[in-house]
Amino acid sequence: MGNFWKALKAGAKATAESLGPGQYIVQDKQVSCSHCSNNTFTEGSAQLNTAGMSFIGFDWANKSATTLLCSECGRIEWYINKPKRV
Repeated sequence: MGNFWKALKAGAKATAESLGPGQYIVQDKQVSCSHCSNNTFTEGSAQLNTAGMSFIGFDWANKSATTLLCSECGRIEWYINKPKRV
């Protein structure tokens, strides 16, 4: 029974770490903040709306970008191709 609780605790820790800030790679280079040189980010997404699609009510058809929010200074980096979390 002791191993079960250890495994459960390890799983919970891994899940919590995967949801928080992390390090990312784009085209085989580690992402670092161009303002403060930090290398941990929180991942998000943003829709790239266009005036034409918004005018006809098709916002949902626009492309999305991945955003990385610097965990130190708050600068946001935008990526069309999804960065890989390390």
